[in-house]
Amino acid sequence: MKRLLYFILFFILATAATAQNNTTSAVGSKLDVYYTHVTNRCPGCKAIEKETIETLNTRFGKQLKSGEIVLHIVNVDLKENQAIAEQFEAYGSSLFLVKAGDKKASVDLTRQGFAKARTKPAEFRTELADNIQRLLK
Repeated sequence: MKRLLYFILFFILATAATAQNNTTSAVGSKLDVYYTHVTNRCPGCKAIEKETIETLNTRFGKQLKSGEIVLHIVNVDLKENQAIAEQFEAYGSSLFLVKAGDKKASVDLTRQGFAKARTKPAEFRTELADNIQRLLK
């Protein structure tokens, strides 16, 4: 009986710790970029990820390296990422910019990503970069 009780207590504590670690921003980051996706992705979903990574690497490489900007690529189909999916209400491909871990100071660029990342990548990269620069101020 004690073993069962200890197992249940351990499971609850481990689950709470994992959920807390997944939903908090990286220490010292000013901006967290969350790209969420499901396991099976369409060309539009893949384009959003590709263009986001390209924009961050080419225009914000210094901030990525220093940890000022942190990119989180999250497969919401995986059980360990359920807390993030629920936090952002993201059950598919989504792109969020979150200032200093504050969901209220976030920008949802999902619609723009689907509208432009595949067919007008330069416009999408510009819009993404402009939003990042605004949030870093």
